[in-house]
Amino acid sequence: MSEEKRLLRDKVLALRAALTPQERALKSQKIQDFLLGLEEFRQARTIMLFMNFRDEVETTDLAQKVLDLGKNLVLPRCAPKGVLIPALIRDLDKELESGMWGIREPKKEGLREADPLEIDCLIVPGAAFDTQGNRLGYGGGYYDRFIERVRENTPLIALAFHCQLVEKVPVGEYDKKVSMLITEQGIRRFPSNA
Repeated sequence: MSEEKRLLRDKVLALRAALTPQERALKSQKIQDFLLGLEEFRQARTIMLFMNFRDEVETTDLAQKVLDLGKNLVLPRCAPKGVLIPALIRDLDKELESGMWGIREPKKEGLREADPLEIDCLIVPGAAFDTQGNRLGYGGGYYDRFIERVRENTPLIALAFHCQLVEKVPVGEYDKKVSMLITEQGIRRFPSNA
């Protein structure tokens, strides 16, 4: 299973990396527009988002938009042993630093930990997704573990480019589904995120 996951991850990430910066920016804007129109997003008071890394869907403008809308912005900080620490952020310019693997994350100093049970909308990254809502992460299990800590009915929304959508993602017993996938082509809803 792990070899199958690695091969699929490598294949899909190569497709994503082949997008030009212009394509990535345009597609990211479309994805953001779809998300901003979602009722689940509009109703949410506390939104957990990820800061994009390398050639992921761009989320910096989205994070600022969450703050501008007066919502609580939560961003993850990676800790050892595959643990994500959710932190409340008020200022993207002052409260982020380059963390593990160079991903922008909340500074350790002055970190304000958020209660996972107060997250109304969890927006997640991933390497690949399938038509049943299965998610292939980057191999660390960070989000699969974190999803266990949020309320059961919390919308789990993945942001990805259409090239990351595949027919079938190999899944293990600890892999979590998403309830929605947003690509530049639109929104896909899945019946259960269990």
